[in-house]
Amino acid sequence: MAATQTIAFPSYPGITTTIQVAGKPIKVHAVSTGTVAVKRNFMTRRGPGIFSKVNIILDSHYTEYLPIWVWIIDHPDGVIMVDTGEIDAVNNADHLAGENPITRFINNSICRFGVDAKDNLDLKLSEIGIRAEAVKLIAFTHLHLDHTDGIRFFPKAEFIVNEYEYKHPYSNLPSTYPSWFRPNRVNYRKGQIEIFDSAHAITGDDRILYIPTPGHTRGHSSVVLRGDEYDLIFVGDTSYTQAQVLQDELAGANIDYTLTRQTYARLMQYASRRKSIYLPSHDPAAGDRLRDKLFLV
Repeated sequence: MAATQTIAFPSYPGITTTIQVAGKPIKVHAVSTGTVAVKRNFMTRRGPGIFSKVNIILDSHYTEYLPIWVWIIDHPDGVIMVDTGEIDAVNNADHLAGENPITRFINNSICRFGVDAKDNLDLKLSEIGIRAEAVKLIAFTHLHLDHTDGIRFFPKAEFIVNEYEYKHPYSNLPSTYPSWFRPNRVNYRKGQIEIFDSAHAITGDDRILYIPTPGHTRGHSSVVLRGDEYDLIFVGDTSYTQAQVLQDELAGANIDYTLTRQTYARLMQYASRRKSIYLPSHDPAAGDRLRDKLFLV
């Protein structure tokens, strides 16, 4: 009998830093809820139009295992999180049983997860001294599985998602949502922020803003924490790495490449005006940039 091969998944340690906001220190934490490997053509576009999607399915090569970051802002008004990460139940054969066979096939073929029970977000929070019940608000960048599976740990929290993202999702898996999940669907208001113009204010002081960054999905959003000396931009899957923005490299997974390029341009413009740390959900170097205060521009 052949020996069973055990995969050694990389570990991405949590990072905690402090940013000054209106003269007050606010702690920001990065925790990785396990890892994910995706088809290389999923991460990097190969071919035009529909062929870029076909090439994802045909690709037999996967990326390295990437982090699944969740960002936690220990705000005086209550703990605010960006996304909820993945959970160990994703390893169960029946995790997507409520989806149709084609959806199950596509998701099971394009992604491989390395998630253990110790990676679940409720435990990750306890490691940094935060109770799940203390989380006040969770802002979703978009509704893909590895950003929403941790919903179940926060039945008392407020959830927000862009209304267009909620009404017109792209490749979400609603059967995985808890039955009680009823997010607040928000729209952006004009004149809230430079470059992006529109935003939804998450906090009353307008220091944490929910902004449009479409391309990966058409309703994709990011969260900006506006500090006194620099900003943090939690960008979800706007890109998979910072290098993709700097090199104008598009992800094959994106629904709209034109929108992606427009979002890249706005991000670069914004970062040229305000020092900004760029924090994608799957960039292995994102935690280091947060700790070391390395700016996009």
